[in-house]
Amino acid sequence: MKVCDRDSVRKFLSKQLEEDDKLNFLFHLDNCLSCWEEVYSAEKAKHPHYYKKAPKRSRMMDKELRGLEQVGKEEDDMSEVA
Repeated sequence: MKVCDRDSVRKFLSKQLEEDDKLNFLFHLDNCLSCWEEVYSAEKAKHPHYYKKAPKRSRMMDKELRGLEQVGKEEDDMSEVA
């Protein structure tokens, strides 16, 4: 089976490959960035909710995290004294 062609990618994505061909294609995918990107892009288009970017952290969130870190340090200092 010729694995580096659009037909193989299409068959893989539509689950039309026989088991041996599928295994060969998966092995090929590990070594071929072009095919990997094509499969990745197709899956991303089918399931965009899995690929959402993480929300940006706000300044308030950063302040809260620094406050929690400070509380943790103070508790560590107190436990060393006791």
